[in-house]
Amino acid sequence: MERENKNKSLIIWIEEIWEEIEVQIYGIIGAIFFFGLIYFIFQPQWMSPIFDIVSKIKLPVR
Repeated sequence: MERENKNKSLIIWIEEIWEEIEVQIYGIIGAIFFFGLIYFIFQPQWMSPIFDIVSKIKLPVR
């Protein structure tokens, strides 16, 4: 009985850590989309060097 309880608490602990990681990932993705949207709507001058760097990146094609 005691061993099963320790396994459950370990699984719950891992699930809570994964939830926190998931929240952080969604926050980063949301921030990227937000600044992309701001750029495409208002096109501020301070964001143009960042957009130029991103647009020059070429991904390898298989």
